[in-house]
Amino acid sequence: MEFADQWLWLIFIAIGLLLATLELLGGVVTELDMVFVGSAFGLGGLIGWPFGSWPPVVVATGIICLAYVAVGRRYVKRWVQVRETKTNVDAIVGSQGIVLASISRSEPGRVRIGGHEWRATADEDIEEGAEVVVTAVRGVTVVVNRGEGGNGE
Repeated sequence: MEFADQWLWLIFIAIGLLLATLELLGGVVTELDMVFVGSAFGLGGLIGWPFGSWPPVVVATGIICLAYVAVGRRYVKRWVQVRETKTNVDAIVGSQGIVLASISRSEPGRVRIGGHEWRATADEDIEEGAEVVVTAVRGVTVVVNRGEGGNGE
């Protein structure tokens, strides 16, 4: 028997363990791809072991890897994806409001957004009663531009 026939299955299992370990030690940098490819190598090695021949090892590993890349990867990426949720003051960016105290380029004013009053600045002069849209939040001050359909709650 050749070396490949006797030990290839064990080498594939070792490669699989190494890939999975590197992924976990690296902090899941590749979003678990190395864990799943490593698992494919390990399973391929285990499947080929009883046959005592290298072709079943390579074929099984290839099929499992292709199945993961073609089908499973999409679901794993969706599962491990970090969902961005706006919280706190970032949630008001894009909100509309009403100017309560005039805003000039040199002096901040006040606006009502979603039932709360905010200190506001703008790149242009905006008179009291105008409808505005929040474009950014800087500390406790909102940056606004003239907008349509302010809710003024």
